[in-house]
Amino acid sequence: MFELSALRAAHVTAIQPPSSLDGSLLTDLAGREFRFAVPGVPGVRLPRDPQSLENLWKSVSCSPAVLPDPGWAAAVWTTLVAPASRVPLMVPVGCGQELAALAVVEMTGEAPALASVKIAMARRPSRYAQPLIHRASADVTADPYVMAELLDGLFVAALPQARAAALRGASRAMWLGGDGSVTTVDAAWRSRVEATCAVMGLRVEIIEEPARRVRSVETALGSAPVPRHLLVWQPKCRGAERLVASFRKLSLDGEVTVISEAAFPDALIETRHALFELGLGNLQTGTAPDDERILPPPGEERFYVKVGGSKTGDVLIPVPDCGHWQWGSDVRRKAPRAAMGVLRLEGARPQALYLCARCSKHRWRARF
Repeated sequence: MFELSALRAAHVTAIQPPSSLDGSLLTDLAGREFRFAVPGVPGVRLPRDPQSLENLWKSVSCSPAVLPDPGWAAAVWTTLVAPASRVPLMVPVGCGQELAALAVVEMTGEAPALASVKIAMARRPSRYAQPLIHRASADVTADPYVMAELLDGLFVAALPQARAAALRGASRAMWLGGDGSVTTVDAAWRSRVEATCAVMGLRVEIIEEPARRVRSVETALGSAPVPRHLLVWQPKCRGAERLVASFRKLSLDGEVTVISEAAFPDALIETRHALFELGLGNLQTGTAPDDERILPPPGEERFYVKVGGSKTGDVLIPVPDCGHWQWGSDVRRKAPRAAMGVLRLEGARPQALYLCARCSKHRWRARF
């Protein structure tokens, strides 16, 4: 619902909008119902009145640029008639229901764009009254970072049951850091952290002042499934080195992300950029072995660095030996995603897998 990589993977081809405001050309929207994959939340139905549909289209089809943008209109129209995701939003004052329709739209000669169309319905005096549109707006962007910011805002504005439904299939992560002083500056900071992580496919647990509860946090880290990501907000997380060491022992292919910005808005931006650099939020490719790579013979050793990750295995690139010779023991069982990444790249499963203890990045040595 909110995960950027999933939306990009489910991209749709642009559908050209009506060339005029003739009511007959807007029949695809007449009475259209937007249903939600959230239990207990009723769908939103558009009116059938041609004038209301024309007003809706006028509201959402115009780019904020000085000149009309045909790509903008095509992205918005595609999202209205073929949305990839539908998000029920918290009801604004004076409205009955509000939703956001989402789609990543492929347009000829242009980068894929995320379109979000918000529609707020007026409160109906009775269940039999005709639906009326209170207001509507649209946003379109081809910048992945702006896409993530847009989805962040929708996550915060979504109904609680929609947020809960979206997080059920997400990977587990843990955030260490924060205290009452952060709440004083931004009372919703925890929701914003949850939103930034949810857009990257992570269900995050936020631990404030973790140094005060080291044992209970260690127990939480060890509970299955072990978090895939540990986010450490360093200026608000002093004395948590023991927790980081415990996490590294529990999950050798887990990621530790250190956030160094002291101000919360800057820390949130740093977090988003760091998760992008880990490959989250990106459309993963290369799931099959490279045709140009030669299948490794038995006994050969190859070296890799992790450049991204996904639920189906880490994204690795071949590199030379680092020369540190601090490989430790075979860690295949403790690093299953790394082993899957080697299999995906080489077409062969490693017989042994070692992690360098000195390299700053995940550098692997695989023996076939």
